[in-house]
Amino acid sequence: MTLCYLCEANDKSYFNYYCEKCQKIKRMIHLHSLERVSEILDIVLLRTRDEENQKIKVAIEEEKTKCDNTQRKLRDREKNNKSV
Repeated sequence: MTLCYLCEANDKSYFNYYCEKCQKIKRMIHLHSLERVSEILDIVLLRTRDEENQKIKVAIEEEKTKCDNTQRKLRDREKNNKSV
């Protein structure tokens, strides 16, 4: 067993250049063309700067909401403890 020529991580069999997963990718390229597979990977896996910034903004808003909810719960708990 040696390293796969593509991913350089998975073991490949003695008679093949690629591991099982990379052979699957190679078959997809042969079926759909390198351009189409590359286009799909770009669309699915890569983000533009605007998309990255939007994702960061959404994550920040989610964190703010979590913090606000936590603070609200703490205040409610303090009010409940004072009234008892």
